[in-house]
Amino acid sequence: MIELKLLRTLQALQQTGSLQGAASRLFVTQSALSHQLKDAEQMLGASLFVRKSQPVQFSAQGKLLLDLAATVLPQLDVAWQQLKSGQLPAQQLRLTVECHACVHWLLPALKAFRQQWPQLQLSFETDIQHHAIEAMLNDELDLVLTTDRRLEQHVSYLPLFELELFAFIAPEHPLAGAEFVTAADLAPEKLLVYPIPPERQDLFRLFLQKTAFRGELRQVSQASQMLQLVAAGEGIAVLPGWLAEPFVSQGLIVVKKLGEQGFSRQMYLAYQREKQSAALTAFYQLLRRYSPNSQLQAMV
Repeated sequence: MIELKLLRTLQALQQTGSLQGAASRLFVTQSALSHQLKDAEQMLGASLFVRKSQPVQFSAQGKLLLDLAATVLPQLDVAWQQLKSGQLPAQQLRLTVECHACVHWLLPALKAFRQQWPQLQLSFETDIQHHAIEAMLNDELDLVLTTDRRLEQHVSYLPLFELELFAFIAPEHPLAGAEFVTAADLAPEKLLVYPIPPERQDLFRLFLQKTAFRGELRQVSQASQMLQLVAAGEGIAVLPGWLAEPFVSQGLIVVKKLGEQGFSRQMYLAYQREKQSAALTAFYQLLRRYSPNSQLQAMV
């Protein structure tokens, strides 16, 4: 049986780099700490760290326990604070996304969370998307995935990953041969967009902010439909790079950076201030684990 005391000891040893430092942090003698670690190693039948290494070097078994400590101890600390304050975690978490294309990588995280927290109901709401932060403040939601930070006096935003947006263009389009696409290039074009007011879309709110758009907008509710329309030469879409396959590999779509340096937005997990919970912390860790780490660099 793995004791919490051992996890805290190993974490202190990692953070201080020495037995003396760990003993001081845990308010025990160095001798008592050494005996505790030796007893644990005898029980496990393996060494947890390399003696006389500076800073301390951990074995594979020690690293495994350190990973466990990094996951379990924060959850225990949050739960303890909730028990002391009387603010027990809710029995459900209601989530939605303001990034329509994020469902592609989100589903594995949802599945993993439901396996870890079977006692808690996690619902993915699809009816509330365009004004999700406002709905959350009205207690219609608990969590929102968004790139649009607002109402920060009431909402906390946890960073997830950099979301890079690209221009998706038909191979026959004149812009398909460009090194990158500028705001001026998009100004006269037919753009395929989600049914969201332009002032709420990063493309218009930031990338085209100083450019007078004189083209045509066609609202499309699904990213898959946008990609098909792009391939058919029916317009240009601006979407995350991970949606490009298999269209790029089949030569149906060309993907170009927005601007010479590219155009990225930070994706956040948003929740109401003072409504932190152990379940939220665990879900955030899973989102970080399953978040996309790269953006189509080989195709651009």
